[in-house]
Amino acid sequence: MFCCQDLGDAVDRGWFYRGSKHGIEDGRIVNDVDTEYYLRAASTRGYAYVGMNYCPFCGRAISLGLWAAEKKK
Repeated sequence: MFCCQDLGDAVDRGWFYRGSKHGIEDGRIVNDVDTEYYLRAASTRGYAYVGMNYCPFCGRAISLGLWAAEKKK
């Protein structure tokens, strides 16, 4: 389900959130990237979530919209 084992391990450790942005209830989203993957960082009020289009470990497209666009090429 993940592009690489490193990303899967990071999600399991809680470093990243994978899911709908509407499922984030313990913090706020910092940027406007339309994605299903968010970097989770401790903040003064819960967590700050940063949306990501590309995997920070292997560089592949991980957001569904971007992945579908690259797949059509």
